[in-house]
Amino acid sequence: MIDIEDDKMHNDCNFRQLLRFRVDAGDKDLENHLMTCAKNGMYTSWRIQNEILTTCNILILQHLVKNINAAKSFTILADETSDISKKEQLTLCIRYVNSGEKKLREDFLQFVEVKNMSGKALADTILQNLQSLGIETKYIVGQGYDGAAAMSGMFNGTQSHIRKKYPMALYIHCSSHCLNLAVSFACQISEIRNCMGTMQTISNFFGYPKRLNIFPTITKIFPGEKS
Repeated sequence: MIDIEDDKMHNDCNFRQLLRFRVDAGDKDLENHLMTCAKNGMYTSWRIQNEILTTCNILILQHLVKNINAAKSFTILADETSDISKKEQLTLCIRYVNSGEKKLREDFLQFVEVKNMSGKALADTILQNLQSLGIETKYIVGQGYDGAAAMSGMFNGTQSHIRKKYPMALYIHCSSHCLNLAVSFACQISEIRNCMGTMQTISNFFGYPKRLNIFPTITKIFPGEKS
């Protein structure tokens, strides 16, 4: 059972805390359900939570795909990295102009496990996953990857294989990756390297919820400053 009154003693899980938050916000139907339902009908088990997450993921993807196809032009952003289990993961993002908001958007789509890291295999993986999501690949007008040969190669790279099928999909070296390379190069200078290290230490120090509580106090002391 969920004790809807007990929200300060401990966090029994984020999902249950969110339910309590919803009840506190005035959701009487949810409160009545949690107070009167049978123990085997609460719909708060880990299986139900996973089903809710899966459903939310499907609905969000459907909404994104609809907006991307409506834009009729988009750029692929992709990068590969190894997860904690040493498996290669390919991250897929899409950049497009939302026709309703008239704003440039960059939306994450999904992680894809890859076993073959050749340019052609990565190109096929990207296109197959976009098509499986329902995205019209004929609207590809750009590609943004890092400078690795497997991605950027003129003859056998991912970008070249995609351009063979979609000539309008111009390749541009990812600006974020260029910035990362510039910072890495600049860190060869000891003063810049020490400065970056100090900034990272400060960021890590305040990267905890309890320590973030200090910012309202700083704002009161220095009302003209932004936290």
